[in-house]
Amino acid sequence: MRAGAHHHARNPHPSRPRVAGACALAAALAALAGSGLAACGGPAKGAARSPATTPPPQRQPLTGTIVGSALSFDLRPLGSVASDGVTLPLLSPDGRHMAVQTGTAPDLATALARPGQRMPLASRIAMYRLEPRGLVRLGETDGGLVLGRGADNRGFLVESVRPDGARWIGRIDWSSRETEWLVQDGRVNAFASMGADGTILYSSRALNDAYFDLVVRKDGSPQRLSGNGTRSYLLPCMSGDGSRVFAFSLRDGILELTSVDPASAESMEQSIVRAFVTDRGNDELALFMSSAQGVRDGVDGKDWVLYHRSVSSLARWNAGDGLRTIQGGVLARAQVDQGREAVLAGGKVRVRAIAAEGTEPALDPGTVVIEQLGVPRALGVVEEKPTILLFVPEANAVKVLMVRILGS
Repeated sequence: MRAGAHHHARNPHPSRPRVAGACALAAALAALAGSGLAACGGPAKGAARSPATTPPPQRQPLTGTIVGSALSFDLRPLGSVASDGVTLPLLSPDGRHMAVQTGTAPDLATALARPGQRMPLASRIAMYRLEPRGLVRLGETDGGLVLGRGADNRGFLVESVRPDGARWIGRIDWSSRETEWLVQDGRVNAFASMGADGTILYSSRALNDAYFDLVVRKDGSPQRLSGNGTRSYLLPCMSGDGSRVFAFSLRDGILELTSVDPASAESMEQSIVRAFVTDRGNDELALFMSSAQGVRDGVDGKDWVLYHRSVSSLARWNAGDGLRTIQGGVLARAQVDQGREAVLAGGKVRVRAIAAEGTEPALDPGTVVIEQLGVPRALGVVEEKPTILLFVPEANAVKVLMVRILGS
């Protein structure tokens, strides 16, 4: 079977208008976030370009607009990077490296590994090192590579649509920009992510099948939760504490959140917990719900953090505590430190106090960092201050801002 040979095949998860009923800002965020999925064309090699630094940013001590508690910020523009206009940049866990998809974004069939997926030859990935003085460009892949959903401090994930219709999973090294192919078994393997302990999680189907199994691969040994030819497991990720694997479950239009114990194939089968989302779901809705947070910021301890259409906000979910809405109509979130979070809400990025678990205190509106759309990402401590990155959309580009929180 050749890639692209099934453009007219019946899709078991039919497309629908993109997230009907979502607010306009959420739709705009979806257009920016798109997918952290992957499909690449062949062995990845960095372009033969020497590392270069974007123009040095000016340091601009900036006081945020006082809305709730007063904070001041050191806001440093690190540079603008070309993007495909759809996919958010991917950060390494230590915040030192970033990969950005450029060129033309893959079509929806390729993003969702549907029959009819094809090698996205117009897509490339640019790699950067983050420094307080700016972004250092490390190189760019050949055409056909599309950014994946996961990264570790060694490299980041990509996926490759093969000529026979199969799909491989690989990891590109941040330093050498060489590719190690992790999964290449003749099946369609997609939506790969990484756990903190190096576990690889992905969805897998046979070439002629329509439904995806869930695969958890640790130390080279795969454990599989079968969809039994009636159900697909999509977009898996591992909880921050490593105790559970999360995935979307899709069967006959019924979309559910799913949680399993990844210790063995038997434990996955016996420990399934599902939570209903909608009976009018499909794979595109699942992609929308998980895009803004991605995997790196989409797990927190034992919680899965994702956009939930029923509450028009980010929400936390785990098998024991159920669904808990993050207050304030939040579209994207990053942890600043133990007591504060950065959120995109009301078209602005704010830093605010985190509401204590199990309580319903008055919502802290926070301090506005920028009065425009921006997606926050946790960065840790930079020059002794808690710090976040902001990805701010521009025309076919993303502006990267580093925000150090100086205090009240």
